[in-house]
Amino acid sequence: MRVGTYDIHKIADSTPELPEQLGTKEKFWLHIDNEPHLFKIGRPGTGENWAEKVVAELCTLLGLPSASYKLAIWKGKHGVLSPSIVPPDGRLVHGNELLAGIHTDYPANKVRHNREHTMGRIHALLKHSAILPPLDWQSPDESIKTAFDVFIGYLMLDTWIANQDRHHENWGLIAHQNHIFLAPTYDHAASMGQNETDAVREERLNTSDKRRTMSYYIARAQSAIYKGKKDKKPLKTIDAFYLAAAKNPLAAKIWLECLRNVTLQDCEQIFSCFPEDYISPLGVEFALQLLRLNRKRLLELKVTDL
Repeated sequence: MRVGTYDIHKIADSTPELPEQLGTKEKFWLHIDNEPHLFKIGRPGTGENWAEKVVAELCTLLGLPSASYKLAIWKGKHGVLSPSIVPPDGRLVHGNELLAGIHTDYPANKVRHNREHTMGRIHALLKHSAILPPLDWQSPDESIKTAFDVFIGYLMLDTWIANQDRHHENWGLIAHQNHIFLAPTYDHAASMGQNETDAVREERLNTSDKRRTMSYYIARAQSAIYKGKKDKKPLKTIDAFYLAAAKNPLAAKIWLECLRNVTLQDCEQIFSCFPEDYISPLGVEFALQLLRLNRKRLLELKVTDL
């Protein structure tokens, strides 16, 4: 039996101050101790709440800059509560706004299946020396110097957790006091098979059908980033990481070493802290197997000086 150790923050019924327009989930802003926080309500029948919390904890283990999340409840609705990643007087500029400012024909309002959202364009932007790594973040190695070096870590994370939602509103920059910083990684609810039913999880964990196995399942995970504008499908998550890694193999190797230092036992400990009504035993088993297999795939990659 799991004994939950994560606190569940109770939000007063009268708390909502300002609705958040981005995304498809119900969410609103509120102030706690005079600091802005975003409360997001996970969609019924999914594990979006536990997924956000798990990934934030994994980022801490990796040393990746990430939004932080607490479990919370409002009017009987469960969600996650996250302090703003934007400092006072700062501004978050999403990827679509940035790319549209550079490429006049960029379809800024097309979130899904956007072939213009390419690795080349992201790299050209984030390698610029004027764009700094995230504010107040301590790099795991002095060789991680540019915003794109950090973004390589985000793409490694996406592969590890099977996050298929790195679209152009799920990364961005923060403008603050005449400086520009890469934003911490955020919005990881679409990961670790959180929306699968326990029946599907049990089948994939135990099937002998090669097209239904966990290995087949994780290999299909797609990024929301394209290699080129003419490609019909986005890059697989592991291919997106590998393509980015070729831009700076040393940075990729450092992030892979950070991943190597995170053990399965570390991951098990994160899941053990949830109350039992947040995630089923099969949900835990499925997520841990996904993390184990993807970690193995990543650590077997041959990242060389291409």
